[in-house]
Amino acid sequence: MTTILVADDDPVVTKQLELALIKSGFAVLTCPDPGRFLDEAEAALPDLILLDVVFGPRDGRDLCRALRRSAAAKTVPVILMSAVRKGAEDMVEGLKGGADDYLVKPIEPALLSAKIEAVMRRYGAPKELATTLNHYGLSLSVIERKVKAAGKDVSLTRKEFDLLTALLRRPGRVLTARDLLEKVWGYEPGEYDDPNTVHVHISRLRRKLGKSFSDRLTTLVNVGYRLD
Repeated sequence: MTTILVADDDPVVTKQLELALIKSGFAVLTCPDPGRFLDEAEAALPDLILLDVVFGPRDGRDLCRALRRSAAAKTVPVILMSAVRKGAEDMVEGLKGGADDYLVKPIEPALLSAKIEAVMRRYGAPKELATTLNHYGLSLSVIERKVKAAGKDVSLTRKEFDLLTALLRRPGRVLTARDLLEKVWGYEPGEYDDPNTVHVHISRLRRKLGKSFSDRLTTLVNVGYRLD
């Protein structure tokens, strides 16, 4: 399930967003304190952040820039929101500061859901994420689409690479087969739900990446997969 962090100090707006997001099928975390924003974003590593531009005494655009400098959370997509700073210059500054989109409050639930899904689709293509992931003796270059295990190149298919990227970006998180079919294969919910597709690719990753990786990849029967 896609997890959204709502960072807004207005409890009424936060509740409205939370209810709309839950109704649309998202899991929701909230952060009402701008002083805790970076710590909570890095700890939670949500799939996307909705960040208020006028966030208490802080400017959400500055917080977005700070997030982009975070080693842990710099690739988390951000949608800025504002009921006050809604001019073209405000939006341009926010987007230049690293935001992925900019919405004007009040936000219609259908538009909010569509914007989130559009941003997540862009982030679903690992080649667009400018980062290198280093875990479990593996080094994965997203831009170069190369993987090394114990310093040696490993040949992966496109889907194997995308699947590994999805797992490495969420260590400790349970990812269901449906989550992975959406994120890696791009299937819409209900369009294609055969978990065997994921299982086959997981088995290939275990074989190609070796014991160090395989021992840490837990299969939760009828639930999903987790990198411990």
